[in-house]
Amino acid sequence: MSYRKIFGFLAVVAAVALLALPSAAQIVATDAYQVHAYHAIVRNGLCLSILGAAQGVDIINTGQIGSPIDEPTLAGSVCADIYVFDNRQEMQECCSLRLTANELASVELCDLVGNALTGTTPLTGVIKIVSDLPRGGSCDPTSIQSPVNGAFRAWRTTLDTNLTPSSESAFRNAPLTVQEQQFLGQACAFVLYLGSGRGDCNPTH
Repeated sequence: MSYRKIFGFLAVVAAVALLALPSAAQIVATDAYQVHAYHAIVRNGLCLSILGAAQGVDIINTGQIGSPIDEPTLAGSVCADIYVFDNRQEMQECCSLRLTANELASVELCDLVGNALTGTTPLTGVIKIVSDLPRGGSCDPTSIQSPVNGAFRAWRTTLDTNLTPSSESAFRNAPLTVQEQQFLGQACAFVLYLGSGRGDCNPTH
């Protein structure tokens, strides 16, 4: 990653931050935005899936948009746009996955933090999820256009060494403001551009 890219990125982020300072925040969705902290297990620079307390994220499409009966193909699809921050409040990864109505996606935490922009797996931080309608049949975390209230419910899960659930806690809902909507998409675009392959969490389920 070149210094020119880094300085350019910081300048644009600063400009975005200045633009996102109106006196009153405008809320665009009351139940389309969820957040949770994470704590990764890392040994020798590698994220470990199983070491006493492996973690993952479970996401359920609640079926607010369509149903499998209505549309056999991509029924009720909603995008789960995922943004991963480290404990310095810097976005390290972002990606999106599409879930149809009533679908469950289980994503390992290592898939969400193992390809960080800086090349170093962040040990702690925050995962943010925004529900958005797909456009042209695909999801794009760099541009949140149509947030869907109530589309997802998400949990952070912890497994013991026998791969049995030992604990889980729900993501918390938060109002999605215009400023956060724009910041998440733009920051994600910069992360993917600067990373040249890094910064893309690209979860599979």
